[in-house]
Amino acid sequence: MISTKDLRDIIDEATKRASDVISDAKVPEVSIGRKNDNGMAIFGMGLLLGAICGMVIAFLVTPYSGEQARQKLNDQVDKVRKQREELGTNGGTTYTATPGYGSPTSSYERS
Repeated sequence: MISTKDLRDIIDEATKRASDVISDAKVPEVSIGRKNDNGMAIFGMGLLLGAICGMVIAFLVTPYSGEQARQKLNDQVDKVRKQREELGTNGGTTYTATPGYGSPTSSYERS
């Protein structure tokens, strides 16, 4: 059986060892200033390289030429315009701007 005195001696010795280890530990120098500007340069280079890689991948993976892509986009816009016009002529709900009420671009009421 361990006596209280032996237990106190063990705790005192562990505390002394921990204190010695902490005092021997080296604390790194922390400086606030402009000693190392390489971080922003590396970040900028990574950003530029990522943009270039993304552009190359987009060109290689795109299934349509520029003219075909513009034609498909125009077809989609025409389709949406046609649907919107049909909605307005078939008695559907349309939204009109309310002049003089709040912001002219954000205020709408049902007609």
